[in-house]
Amino acid sequence: MNESITLVPAGPEDVPGIVELCLSVERQHEAYWPLRWQLRSDLRQRYHRWLESNLTTARWLILCAKAGASAGPVPPLVGVLVAAIQEEIPIYLYREYAFIHDMAVIPEYRRRGVADKLLQEARCWAGRHGVNQIRAMVAVENHAATELFSQAGYRATYREMVQAAE
Repeated sequence: MNESITLVPAGPEDVPGIVELCLSVERQHEAYWPLRWQLRSDLRQRYHRWLESNLTTARWLILCAKAGASAGPVPPLVGVLVAAIQEEIPIYLYREYAFIHDMAVIPEYRRRGVADKLLQEARCWAGRHGVNQIRAMVAVENHAATELFSQAGYRATYREMVQAAE
């Protein structure tokens, strides 16, 4: 990668750009199968409120990948990862795990190591919080994401199955 990428915690000024990146992923999911990923008409506002409410929560990681030197006014947002520490149901030895809710990289920066850096930082963050695993859900039809997570050491452990109710 020619241009340097810096990972920084998200601030309030980053939320609109993060929302747009996350919405692109949500639209992709909805296109796969609307029954599973039916989007609300006010999704943009909901995402905005959800992200803002968790920006400074210690058990949340909202991480921005920004391109270029930070000497400029505002380096452009090229990627994002949103993760949180979740409670596990009380049948396993561990109580918590980290879960990646969202991750996206703008098309021009894909296959340049940005996602790898985001995933590595999320893994370190999870370790610092004392959890023994970090999870992500990847749409079956998203072959690029499946490959990315596999190469990063993630293993498929189950397959979510969905059916329309009567």
